[in-house]
Amino acid sequence: MSRSRWPLAAALLVLTALAARVPLHAAVVSAWAVGDGEKIFRYQDDSPLKQRNSVWDGSTVRLKGLYNEVLAFQVIVEADGLGARAVEVAVEPPVHAASGKAIGAPGPPLYGPGGTIEVFSEHYIRVRRPTQPLWFYGSEASAPKRMTGWIPSVLIPPDARAGRGGFPIDIPPTSEEVNRRQNTLEVIPAATRQNQGFWVDLHLPRDRSCPAGLYQGRVKVYEAGRTVAEIKLEVTLLPHYLPDENHSNIWLYGSVGVVNDYFPELSREEAERMLKFESHRHRIDLVGGSAAHTSVFDERMMEDYKPYVDGSAFTPEAGYSGPGQGCGERLFTVGCYGSITNRAMADEASTRRESDLWVQWFEANAPGVVYFWYMIDEPGPVQFPWIKEHAGWVHDNPGPGKRLPVFTTREYTEELAEDIDIWAGGRGVNLEQLPALKSQGRDHWFYNGRRPRYGAVILEAEAVDFRVNAWVKYLYGVSTWFLWEGTHWQHNFQGPKGHLHQRVFTEPLTFISWSMNWANGDGVVLYPGRMPFYPEEDRGLNRLLGSIRLKNMRRGQQDYEIMWLAEQKAGRDKVLEIIRSVVPRGLNEVGLDEPVPWSERGDDYDLAREKLLGLLGK
Repeated sequence: MSRSRWPLAAALLVLTALAARVPLHAAVVSAWAVGDGEKIFRYQDDSPLKQRNSVWDGSTVRLKGLYNEVLAFQVIVEADGLGARAVEVAVEPPVHAASGKAIGAPGPPLYGPGGTIEVFSEHYIRVRRPTQPLWFYGSEASAPKRMTGWIPSVLIPPDARAGRGGFPIDIPPTSEEVNRRQNTLEVIPAATRQNQGFWVDLHLPRDRSCPAGLYQGRVKVYEAGRTVAEIKLEVTLLPHYLPDENHSNIWLYGSVGVVNDYFPELSREEAERMLKFESHRHRIDLVGGSAAHTSVFDERMMEDYKPYVDGSAFTPEAGYSGPGQGCGERLFTVGCYGSITNRAMADEASTRRESDLWVQWFEANAPGVVYFWYMIDEPGPVQFPWIKEHAGWVHDNPGPGKRLPVFTTREYTEELAEDIDIWAGGRGVNLEQLPALKSQGRDHWFYNGRRPRYGAVILEAEAVDFRVNAWVKYLYGVSTWFLWEGTHWQHNFQGPKGHLHQRVFTEPLTFISWSMNWANGDGVVLYPGRMPFYPEEDRGLNRLLGSIRLKNMRRGQQDYEIMWLAEQKAGRDKVLEIIRSVVPRGLNEVGLDEPVPWSERGDDYDLAREKLLGLLGK
C-alpha cells in the first residue's frame, strides 16, 4: 500500500471502531470487589460475584471483624482488550465518625496498634496442563471446577520493581489483541475484557484506643494518575478481641538454607527471622528447616532458638509486630524428615542419649511445646520392622528420653500401634482411633492436601481449599495440619529436574517425579522477593511475598479462633451446627472417589462466619 492511502485506511478504522463503540486506546472500564475466598481468573468475565457477594453490594465493600483480626478483600479492575497503563489502587483509612479515629493510618510501625492497610497487585500464573489426581485429589469427581487458565497467585507489594508488580502497573493487551495488531488494516472487533486483581489486607487495631463501631473510608482506582473508579468502604469493628494465641496449628515446613540462597545479602540468621516473622503473622508455625531441627542436640544452638519457642522473638523489642505478638511456636520437630535418624539415633545407646537430652531441655525450657522425633518420612510396610526397633529404643529408655514422642507421616496403622505416638496421614485421619489415641496422650494429624476429604494444595484449588482445613480441624477435634513445604523454589530431588531452581513466577509446575506425575503449585505458598537465578523475574525486594493460598490459611486460622470464642459463649453444639451448614463432612467420613461435600464458595464461609460472630453477642 502506498503512503498516500494510509490516511484513508486510518479514517475507515476510526469510523468502524466508533460504530462498534470500541475504544482506540487502553482503558480501565470498571472496578468491583470480592472477598478473600475466591479466585477471579484473568479472563473470567462471567462471574456472578461481580454484581453481589458477601462483601460487595454493587457500590460498597462492607467488612466486620474483631480487634486484632486481619480482614481482606480484592478489588478487581477490568480493562479492555488493549489493556491499561499505570494502574494502581489506594485505600483511604476508614474513619470513626464520632471519635475521628482511623483504622490503618499510614506510617510505622507495621501492624501497629491502630491497624495497618496493605495493598498488593495479584500476579497470574498460566496453567495449560492440569494437576493429575495423584496425591492431590482422589478422583476426577473431586477435582476443582476450573483447572486451566491464568490463575491469580502471588501478591506483589507496591514497592516491587517496575514492570514486576510494583505500583503503578500496566495491564498488557490480551494475546488476541496483540495478534490483531500485527496487521494495521484489520478492523478491531469488540475488545476482550480482562481482570487485574488487587489484594487488600486491613489489620484491625490491637488495642481499644480505637472505639468499636462503624468506620467509613474509600477505595480509589487510578489510571495514569487520574481517578477512574471509587468504591465506598465500611468496616464494623466489634467489641471483641481475637486471641493472639492459636488454639489449632498449621505446621509449615520452609527451608532456611534454600531461602538464604535467594537472598544473598542477608545472613542465615536474617533469612530465618524473615521466614519466622512472615509465617507467624499468618498464624502459622514455620518449623523444620532451621539448623536446630536438622542437627543433633546442641545446648548453645537451642539457646539461640529458644526465643522462637518462648515468644520473646515475636515482640516489638525483637522487631516483630502483628498477630501472635509474644506467643511462641507451639511445635518443634527433632530431626525433621528423619535428618538425624541415621546419625545421632542410629543405634540404641545413641538414641537413648540423644532422646534424654531433648526431653530434658524441653521440660526445663518449653514445657508447653509439642516436640517429637520425626523418625522417618512416609514409610511403607518394608520399613515396619526397622520402625519397631528404633521406636523401642525410645519407649524402653529407662531415662527421661522415653517421653520423646515418635512421629511419622502415615495414617494410623494397627501394626505400628505401639510404636508411633503422633501420626500425620496423607489420606486423612483414622477418626475411629482418634479418641483412643488422645486418651493415651498420643495424636493423629492430617498431612498436605487431599480432596475431597480436605483442601488440596495445588494452584488450581479453590481459594477456600486452604481455609476449609481449619474448619475440618474444629469439626473433628484435630489439632494440627502439616504442609510439607512452603518454599519449594528448587525442583524436588525425586524428579529429573532436581538440580534446577524453579521459575515460580511463570511456570506452574512445582513437583514432578521420574514417572511424570505433575503438580502445579505444590509446596509453594511463599515466593521470593529476589530471584538471582532468573534475574528477569527478580522483584527487587529483600523479603518474602505472600500468596492467595497463604492468606486463606490465615483466614482459616482466624475462623478457628472465632469458633473458639463462640464456643465459650454459646457452647460447642451451636458452633458445630453453623459449621456443618458449610462443611457437613470431611476427612475419612468421605470416600476418595466422592465429589467434594464441603462448599467451594467463599461466600458460604463468610455467611457462616457472620453467624459465628452473632454468637459472641454485643
